[in-house]
Amino acid sequence: MKKYLSIIACAALLAACSSSTPNSEETVDTSAVVDTKFPSAKQKGQDWEINKDDANTVIALNALKSIERKDYKAIGDDTADSVKSEIDGLKFNGTKAEMMKANKDFFATLRSIKIVPNDWLSVVNKDKSQEWVRVWYSQYWEDMQGKRDSINVFNDIRLRSGKITEWNEYLQHFPKP
Repeated sequence: MKKYLSIIACAALLAACSSSTPNSEETVDTSAVVDTKFPSAKQKGQDWEINKDDANTVIALNALKSIERKDYKAIGDDTADSVKSEIDGLKFNGTKAEMMKANKDFFATLRSIKIVPNDWLSVVNKDKSQEWVRVWYSQYWEDMQGKRDSINVFNDIRLRSGKITEWNEYLQHFPKP
């Protein structure tokens, strides 16, 4: 009888060690693969990827900081010789000098400006022909008459060879109280 109890105990121990039930130290992936049905098929696109190189993000954020400081030389240093821009429906396609003059004229109407980044994302397409930095931020300013205002902004900034070549800005206007 003792012999049988030893065999049963060994069998039970062996069964317990090879059990497929997870213990508290093991993690089990319980996520199921979901087959999402989208309302339309995706056409071949740019196949965007997260850009792991932060250099473009630093350039874009430095450009925003330069706007805040009204440092036109620094903005010019980060901008290509020709640039395209669309800001709240206004389109620009010209030289860096023309853009700098337009910016300088606009910022001359402001006593102060404060830019508070909320988030950013740098992306690059698979063939590396396009690199963009997307920046979401809140902007606060005071005009020369002392009137203060604010707005939420989304910037889509295209860079090539470390220079800004396109700057698109989309504004979220707050409703009047």
